[in-house]
Amino acid sequence: MMMHGTLMLRIGVMAACALAAVMSPARSSGQVPPVASGSSDKTVKLFGATGAETHSFLAHEGAVTALIFTPDGRRIISAGEDQTVKVWNVDDGSLENSIDAHEKPVTCLSLTADGATLASGAADGKIKLWNPTTGKLIRTIAAHARAVRTLAWSPDGATLASGGDDRVIQVWRPDGSQVASVVGHDEPVTGLAWSADGKSLISGAADGYVKVWNVGDFGLAARYRTADRSLSALVSSVDGQFIATAGTDGRIRIWTVSGTSITELVSKMLDRRIQCMAWSRDGKVLVTGGSDRSLRYWNIQDLSVVLKINAHEGAVTAVAVNPG
Repeated sequence: MMMHGTLMLRIGVMAACALAAVMSPARSSGQVPPVASGSSDKTVKLFGATGAETHSFLAHEGAVTALIFTPDGRRIISAGEDQTVKVWNVDDGSLENSIDAHEKPVTCLSLTADGATLASGAADGKIKLWNPTTGKLIRTIAAHARAVRTLAWSPDGATLASGGDDRVIQVWRPDGSQVASVVGHDEPVTGLAWSADGKSLISGAADGYVKVWNVGDFGLAARYRTADRSLSALVSSVDGQFIATAGTDGRIRIWTVSGTSITELVSKMLDRRIQCMAWSRDGKVLVTGGSDRSLRYWNIQDLSVVLKINAHEGAVTAVAVNPG
């Protein structure tokens, strides 16, 4: 673990040129969650429950590729194209740990529900498991023939699912042994999510399909072809009742989840590509970021915009919602 001594930090109220927020009356109802966003401009920014920026710092020497909060909401973990994983203090934006994690850009992160084990995936096809408090490497898994694109721990932390540019879904135990290998898509796997009971695994891919797999034998339970040519992201709500998918054409879709069945609830088209998404803890708001450099907070019932923030000077490439 390497401690990093240089931190560019701005705290407090921003200058008018740094952020413009447009809000609807729903903002005053307390629906806006605290959010962290990362960008191709190399920065991470934190926004409070009012949508105001609280911290902004230069986080990586390349684009920020993934963000995740610890379960207590006190730290944010970031990954970057500079091959590092970093841990930040949410209260003051200070850097606590910097880990030289991979030999190629880090592409994704996933943290167990208890916060004890962090998984990182990278363009080198490897998954690494870490103690997020100490930065100690627990295990390295040679997971995919090409880049790892997405990671998801099961609700009980007993298994880790990974998807990659090799079009394969792999399922692992924390000791590095393999549970299953599923060849189920014709293009890179771009998103994975577990059902709340851990009995189903949902995958999305650049082939435009959303598929549901039975965890017992990892057989295909259901599949859905979206109207999008491909999917760029798939994320599950905290309670597992909803998933959101984003297409490369800018369309958002919200799906309800019941057992092995998913049903499209609502969709909406944007004019820019969505690159990242995250749910509020109560599942009522979906936060998205993309190539237009903005964050949008959506009411999932009708996909109306609760709040829009012009957040970064580059594309928004990662977003996370504080669980606290």
